[in-house]
Amino acid sequence: MLGNISQEMLTLLTFISRKPIKQGKLFLSLRNELTDSSSCLFEAIEKGFVQKDEQEVLSITQKGLKTALKFFDKQPHLREKMKSKFTKRRGIIQLAILQLLKEEPRHGYQVMKQLEERSGGYYSPSAGTIYPALQDLVEKKLIEVKLDEDKKIYALNEEGLEFINDLISEEDDIFWQEWAMRLRWKQSEEASLVREEMGKLQLEFHYAMKRVLSEPDLAKDVLSILNSCRGELINWSDKKGKSKGEM
Repeated sequence: MLGNISQEMLTLLTFISRKPIKQGKLFLSLRNELTDSSSCLFEAIEKGFVQKDEQEVLSITQKGLKTALKFFDKQPHLREKMKSKFTKRRGIIQLAILQLLKEEPRHGYQVMKQLEERSGGYYSPSAGTIYPALQDLVEKKLIEVKLDEDKKIYALNEEGLEFINDLISEEDDIFWQEWAMRLRWKQSEEASLVREEMGKLQLEFHYAMKRVLSEPDLAKDVLSILNSCRGELINWSDKKGKSKGEM
């Protein structure tokens, strides 16, 4: 086994991630790739990596995509070195908390209510999210805690103030507008679709690079594909930028 899945499972999931495919066609396509396609597929379905509809069309699940991508994760000791002040999961919330405490010290409930208000109702923070985020900021020595009539009051310290000022240069109202916009995007169906497609693209890239490792001459083909993709995005951005300027 490699990581959480075998090499054959990785091949199966990568192939199914490309597009929904019927079981029979899958077995035919992978006849030279897998030693036992049937058993591998059965395991994938049993573990929830792949789903099959009434027409026996197979498609990869979010669990399957995430599991496949974990195969390519950095080694644990490298991940630790690469960690920033914020965890990926709480980063956008912790940034907003620091911005709130820059205005004035607040207790946990006030932080929760303010975040909900400034998100325009798109975010309803829970105690299970906010208090661990606050504690994390305390441990990172960006904020400090004081007691006021048995209530914990959280305040930005000098290190936290320097940290937030280095990250945020815009005016407060602009920060909150962009923060609320980012929250709306993260919760949108479009964002979910983009994340899924980017995950599939990343999986396909890693899979291609495994071939390049054994055949370095193939790198020029991968570069050509990447340049073409980047060029299309550049052209799209330019067109959208021009059309926006004409409005």
